Amino acid sequence: MYNEQEVEAILQGIAALNTKLGVFAYLIPAVFTLVVIYLYYQCTQNPGRKTSARLMNALGVVYLYAGLTILAGIQVMGASLAIAGAVALWLIALLLFLDARFFWTEVRTPTNPDLKVISLLLMVTGIFLYPLVEIALGFIMPRMVLFGAECPTTIFLIGLLIGAIPKTNKPLLVIASINALIVGFSIATHGAPFDYLYGLAGLLGVLMTIKYYRDIFERKASPSQES
Repeated sequence: MYNEQEVEAILQGIAALNTKLGVFAYLIPAVFTLVVIYLYYQCTQNPGRKTSARLMNALGVVYLYAGLTILAGIQVMGASLAIAGAVALWLIALLLFLDARFFWTEVRTPTNPDLKVISLLLMVTGIFLYPLVEIALGFIMPRMVLFGAECPTTIFLIGLLIGAIPKTNKPLLVIASINALIVGFSIATHGAPFDYLYGLAGLLGVLMTIKYYRDIFERKASPSQES
């Protein structure tokens, strides 16, 4: 899907944007991280429509920002890569806003042990482990991304949606997982090995969708109390 030149162009676009943002390259991801962690905690303590909607809306805003960051690199990355990437992230943002409106996803602490472990592992990876792996592999500022960029944020999102099974956003879980599986391994094998984490998140999303197919697509989730 990607070649070495395209991956290098993406990395150059990331470096150019982080350089322009300066201290905000750290502050914006930090704010996003704190808000999302707080809203997720609220969901686990008081699961229901209102708490889930707040988190989905917040993630929608994060994806709007992520799309803007990709579009900002159009001169370095080229029009086709930048526009396609931005539109894809804005479509995810739209699905998240619709999710908040129609309550497709009920965010809560999973009861199934495998869903609990995988969900928490992916969410922690998206926020904390992903940048640590980048640094360990030699990708430091400005040639690295933090929460708020496509890959770490989508790793978190896949974990969140897995944890919400069976009452999860079905199309978003499938789309995000397949995209992460393809894009993550493609980017990882062509110059950015830290994105194996992205590919593995997509693989886990696909596997959990298959394993819990009947629960997700056929069985109705038990109603929860409004919060």
